[in-house]
Amino acid sequence: MRLKGRSINPGKAEGEVIICNGPFSMKGDLDPKSGKVNVKGHPLEGKSLAGKIFVFTTGRGSSVGPYIVYEAKKAGMAPAAMICQECEPIIALGAIMADIPMVDRLDKDPLVAIKPGDRVRVDGDAGTVEIIQRD
Repeated sequence: MRLKGRSINPGKAEGEVIICNGPFSMKGDLDPKSGKVNVKGHPLEGKSLAGKIFVFTTGRGSSVGPYIVYEAKKAGMAPAAMICQECEPIIALGAIMADIPMVDRLDKDPLVAIKPGDRVRVDGDAGTVEIIQRD
């Protein structure tokens, strides 16, 4: 299945999906040194985003968020690509600063069309997401 959306940042990545069914704060929720979600009680608590295709609704939070994404990228702990329902400027800037492929506004809701554990190919140049293997 191929989904079409809007390119936020170019580039290509392929990997296993991890999903957050809600807004995500790079500053508050992500430990850039480990790539893990570090918030007690968060649905992804203790899980790593490193090298994964991160699917979420939208970003929230601080203008420091882009620097956290950049720091995670420098440490090799950032997501390989990001897909969200509706990208907001803070998350877009993080993807751009860290040079992480990112798309949003897919023609099908990514939180319905894509399942945790799926393997997908993100093409930030074309603004597409292809589900290449179901878990």
